[in-house]
Amino acid sequence: MAYSIHANPYILRYVSKDYADNTPEGNIMIDCSLGVNADLLGNCIFQRLHAFEQKTDVHHGNYADIKFYPHGESLKDALAEWYCKNGIGQGWLTGEHFILGNGSYDILCNLNLLCLTHGKKVLGHAPQFTAYIDHVNCSGSVYECYYLDRTHNYQFDATAYIAQMSAAYDMFIVENPNNPTGQIIPLEDLRKIAQRALELDRVLVIDEAYAEYMPFSNTAIHLVKEFPQVIVTRSFSKGWGMAGVRLGYAAASTESDLLPQLKKLVLPFNSNGIARVLAQTALQTRLENPDDPFGIRAVRTSKRELCEAIAQYNLRYSTNLQIAQTYADTPILMLYYNGPAGFHLQHHLMRVGILTVSCETYEGLDGRAVRLMLPERNSMPLLLQLMEQAVQLLPTD
Repeated sequence: MAYSIHANPYILRYVSKDYADNTPEGNIMIDCSLGVNADLLGNCIFQRLHAFEQKTDVHHGNYADIKFYPHGESLKDALAEWYCKNGIGQGWLTGEHFILGNGSYDILCNLNLLCLTHGKKVLGHAPQFTAYIDHVNCSGSVYECYYLDRTHNYQFDATAYIAQMSAAYDMFIVENPNNPTGQIIPLEDLRKIAQRALELDRVLVIDEAYAEYMPFSNTAIHLVKEFPQVIVTRSFSKGWGMAGVRLGYAAASTESDLLPQLKKLVLPFNSNGIARVLAQTALQTRLENPDDPFGIRAVRTSKRELCEAIAQYNLRYSTNLQIAQTYADTPILMLYYNGPAGFHLQHHLMRVGILTVSCETYEGLDGRAVRLMLPERNSMPLLLQLMEQAVQLLPTD
């Protein structure tokens, strides 16, 4: 590469932490890497796709969703209906509380542009979503964090996070559930963090990309009415199993100027018409299965099986593969090994055919940790078989 362009110096000297394209070579027998719901999509999604057809009257019907720029607010109204039917925001939550994005990451980037840039600082926690940290640094902002403590199995401590919050920061961000550990922060702890952010007159971002896997009672959308500086980002990529449509959204108060200011940064028509239609169809489909809309029972069973199996393998082979603090219903978890420096757990798991995400680029972690996404139920016997091989082959000194 002989020629260097004249560009933003923050970007030129920055090394990306994002793991999306970091796939090692090897014989993959089971993919437990990127976070996509292992459940099948509802048939109605594909029926809706097949319903798109050429129309003589281009102003009506399915054709209009492709032919014209997306202007409608019906998806926002459908989101409000979805939450209200699940006990969130009844009597006050409306479509006006939502903003759409090209994935929730799009909204997170716009929040950085709104509240940060040019040396301003954000307080996050480590580990957390690496691509978000990339954008903070590439925008010329400063990312600082509260480090989850390995000696406490990486459990999030709200009191410790609040102790680091100060007016020196221009924005705060926490993930719930956490990526990569899959643990959740209780709503009352989030309320305390939101109260401190309000006292400091700073925006608090709560990234809930995996929130479909925690109880509706724990979403920070409950806090939106009470705290005008809180914004909650969500996605159709994880629990909804629709990562390919690239659609996310956020909820915030209508009693502040947060959403109006954020809308100034939204690219025109940044969420495509087909994605909106399919997302609205998905909302209607999940409402038909209120008992277990995101297949959590299967996740809970698989996670328990894996955790119990790893504990048994550790005893059987005198090893010590650890599972960081996690929540029973989230489909991701973090494995880490207190082995020799330089040990690379992702590469080790690839030796037996398990593909995971290495945590070497996560702030506060290294190559001795990986994020594992649970596969579909019928692949669990294979995962357990391969995991036993991997544990047996771990170095013991």
